[in-house]
Amino acid sequence: MKSKFLDRYQIYLNSLKIKIPANYWFIAIIVGALIFGVLGFLINIKLGILLFVIIIDLGIGIPIYKYSNHIKNIERYWPDALKLIADTMKAGSSFDFALREVASSDYGELSEEINGVIRRLEMGDTLHVALTYLTIRVDSKIIKRTVTLIQESLRTGAQLADVLDEIANDTKYLFRVKKERLTKTMLQTIFIVAAGGIISPFIFGLTRVITKFLSDVAIDSGIAAAGALVIAVKAQSSIFILLDIYIVIETLAASAMISMMREGKLTNVTIYFPILLSIAYFIYFISQLVLTSMLSGMI
Repeated sequence: MKSKFLDRYQIYLNSLKIKIPANYWFIAIIVGALIFGVLGFLINIKLGILLFVIIIDLGIGIPIYKYSNHIKNIERYWPDALKLIADTMKAGSSFDFALREVASSDYGELSEEINGVIRRLEMGDTLHVALTYLTIRVDSKIIKRTVTLIQESLRTGAQLADVLDEIANDTKYLFRVKKERLTKTMLQTIFIVAAGGIISPFIFGLTRVITKFLSDVAIDSGIAAAGALVIAVKAQSSIFILLDIYIVIETLAASAMISMMREGKLTNVTIYFPILLSIAYFIYFISQLVLTSMLSGMI
């Protein structure tokens, strides 16, 4: 399982043109996170933990995020490429020649991947093996299904051009639906970001300051018994810890909801979470700073 994960993550790194082995990449990320975490810890323990979590998350998540964008760019041109292959084959050319037409066309990262398939054919691989290699490098359900249909059509001698035409039309419709989903979920995304990353942390910051303010007033005025004050201070510390933990849980849940609404999967949580967490804690600390300065002269 571990080896499969490292092999898959190596593909993510290769999409960024990073040739470092995946296990060395993880070690470098952990060491970097520890260094920045310790430096932040010298300033504030929460800042140290926050820096450690964010660097770990971004270090692991950015290659996954970039690979996800790589897949999106390939899928965006996939229907046009299938249409070109179908038209080329209908004109009397072979499937191999049609692939070369796609590779020479301006289809961005898809043309690069098709070039990889052609290089494997030139090295002596069969068409079936070369296309299988494409599905390994491009982890897309749409492309895997299409390649499977192509391999079966080539094996059985079916009318591949007509099959590719139908797939191209279906794929275009699918992408149109995805684009509509992104547009329709924009308001919900803004609401979740505002509620989870701004409003809630602001309220939690006010709650923390007001709770401490009331405890300080009780201590300075002597209106509460010593035993009650000890219990109140312990409860206050527990509440503060729970508020800090809740912000992390809340921003993680908000990131998961945004990723599921917009992408239909949790891939982009690794990018949304550190951004939303940074915003939430910034608002959390700023709200405490502002209200503390307002109440400082009242005690």
